Amino acid sequence: MISLADLRGYAMALPDVVEQTHFRLPGFRVADRLLAHLEKGGAHAIVCVGQAAAGAAVADQPDVYEEVWRNGRIFVGLRVDLTRVTEERMRELVEQAWRNRAPKRLVAEYDGR
Repeated sequence: MISLADLRGYAMALPDVVEQTHFRLPGFRVADRLLAHLEKGGAHAIVCVGQAAAGAAVADQPDVYEEVWRNGRIFVGLRVDLTRVTEERMRELVEQAWRNRAPKRLVAEYDGR
């Protein structure tokens, strides 16, 4: 199972990420934009990947992933079952969420390192 410490490690390894609570739960932000957070109970996290990436993940493994929508109209992100996802895949999803939320210049700097 992916723990909060694991999630923290993946997120904080990326440039300019800060840990900040989201509705009293652990969350991670870049440029004041949420990129990932735990859900109550700690068995699931939501990562703010793009809608196409979320759809592909759900189509591939519907027992691990679920799209999250607010009011059935606004795409929020991808809910991940932390008991079923691999460490490598979770690390990839956190980076995808970071790339989706970080300023373009920051992503370009990171890619050019």
